[in-house]
Amino acid sequence: MKKGKKRLIIGIGVLAAAAGSIVVLGQQAQQGQVTPQVEVVKAVRGDIQQTVEASGTVVSEEEKTYFSPANAKVQEVSAEEGKVVKAGTKLVEFNLKDLQREEKKASMNLESGKLDMQNTINKSNKAVQKQRDAQGNAAALKQQVEDQKNYVASLKAQIAQATADAQARAAQEAARQEAEAQAAKQAQQQEIQRQYAEAMTVYENETLPAYQAKLKELNSQSSQALSSYNQAENTYQMAFQVWTADPSDENTAALSQAEELRSEAQIELQNAQTAYEDYKKMQPAPPQQEDFSSDVPGTEFVSDGTELAGGASGTEAGSSVSSVTADTSQLEAALEQASSDLAELQSELASQEAVAETDPAAVTEEEKEKMEISNNLSELDQMSARELVEEAKKGISADFNGVISGVSVVEGATVTQGTELFTLQNTDRVDVDVNVSKYDYDKIEKNQKAEITLAGEIYQGTVREISHIAAQNEKGATQIPVKVKIDNPDENVFLGVDAKVTIQAKKAEDVIMLPAEVVNIGKEGSFCYVLEDGVIARKNVATGLSSDDYTEILSGIGEGETVIRDLGTLQEGMQAQGADTGEETGEDA
Repeated sequence: MKKGKKRLIIGIGVLAAAAGSIVVLGQQAQQGQVTPQVEVVKAVRGDIQQTVEASGTVVSEEEKTYFSPANAKVQEVSAEEGKVVKAGTKLVEFNLKDLQREEKKASMNLESGKLDMQNTINKSNKAVQKQRDAQGNAAALKQQVEDQKNYVASLKAQIAQATADAQARAAQEAARQEAEAQAAKQAQQQEIQRQYAEAMTVYENETLPAYQAKLKELNSQSSQALSSYNQAENTYQMAFQVWTADPSDENTAALSQAEELRSEAQIELQNAQTAYEDYKKMQPAPPQQEDFSSDVPGTEFVSDGTELAGGASGTEAGSSVSSVTADTSQLEAALEQASSDLAELQSELASQEAVAETDPAAVTEEEKEKMEISNNLSELDQMSARELVEEAKKGISADFNGVISGVSVVEGATVTQGTELFTLQNTDRVDVDVNVSKYDYDKIEKNQKAEITLAGEIYQGTVREISHIAAQNEKGATQIPVKVKIDNPDENVFLGVDAKVTIQAKKAEDVIMLPAEVVNIGKEGSFCYVLEDGVIARKNVATGLSSDDYTEILSGIGEGETVIRDLGTLQEGMQAQGADTGEETGEDA
């Protein structure tokens, strides 16, 4: 889109100028002046093609670096920097003498390894037989050990059973004693309950009623003293009022007598209240059942409160039962001998198992596998040496049509396997690396077509790859790397040179469009100028795709409608008449 052809209409000043121009134009019309003409253009239907212009560098899409396949001397080199070669061209040849010597050496190493392995396996077989004999002995000893363990276990079980029987008999006797103790305990508990019931009867029928009667009496005395005090206080207040009105000797004497009587009544009230409160704190507590247990003869309590007859505790009885033992001296002597025999058998078993499992003369399966791997590696070395000879015989040939770069090998040099020789860049698969502005990258998609101008020649291309990582150029502008493939490169395409690329970007077909310069952009969106009843008016439009020359109109202007191409010195609100330019746009824009 040619931004230079757009008008940006912003601000009130323009509208004010337009209003002034309307007044002047009206005055000119009254004086008989001719209405000015403006060029108009019709909205037509057609295709809009966006393009993105860019420049870049021609590069090969594929390159291969060749390395030496073997340790060898370079006999001949025909690779030269910048040389164009065809696929299959031989570029490096090697001297085979040293390689053939290495092949023979690898063959001898393989044969030596096979003989060493056979000798080791023969020794291993003898050691394995010794291990098998030890394993057989160990199996028999394991069974003897298990039998002896069972015998030891049976002796221990007999000793445990004898002890258990003795303890069972003792437990029966302890249970009988415990039953007798429980009977005595019940009788003693009944006596305690009787004594406690008698004490509660005395408390409820005698002690508590007497206390409550006395407390009631003291409360009555306290109330009477309070009433006397209140009467004395009233008498004092009346005498005080009389004295205040007439402080005569007679009234003064009466006031003194009333004050003395009030003080005596106050003292009596305090004494009565104190006597009531002190006696109230002396309320007798009811008897407690535990207060009577010590009075019952033959009763004793253990630390947790459990009562036992005769002073014997359950813990002591249980301890006496568990301490009972039986005479198992013969069984214990047999157990000691059996345990000694078991230890000897276990020692012999450990010795045989050590021979069976850890004899260093025996070759393990891992060691056998390692020897086989070593022989396989030797065989691979022999095969590799033979293959290297074959590869060296072939030399290095070009895998595709291309141009040589980065040559680092010379004739007569001795190279090691993996040494870099040269690089070949494919000239049948060529790209142009371009950078696209951040304002244009959203227009580009993979597989879009392009025209590439290179050394005066035009080539057809295709967008092959769009990077998703932006970069910045030397001026700090954000750019998106894009690769454009040259569809049919020829011998005139040189790598590393500059090329111009025109990418055929997005396209809108069969749409209503206007020349780009008649569509203006304001704060509220896009708009055009039209003639409405001979007066210049602004009309808002919705736009779509834009190219350098044309803009797609989505709404606001219909096909065949006219818009003003250029206002010139005229402004909105002025009168004017249209002059059709006769322009038709039937071709793609």
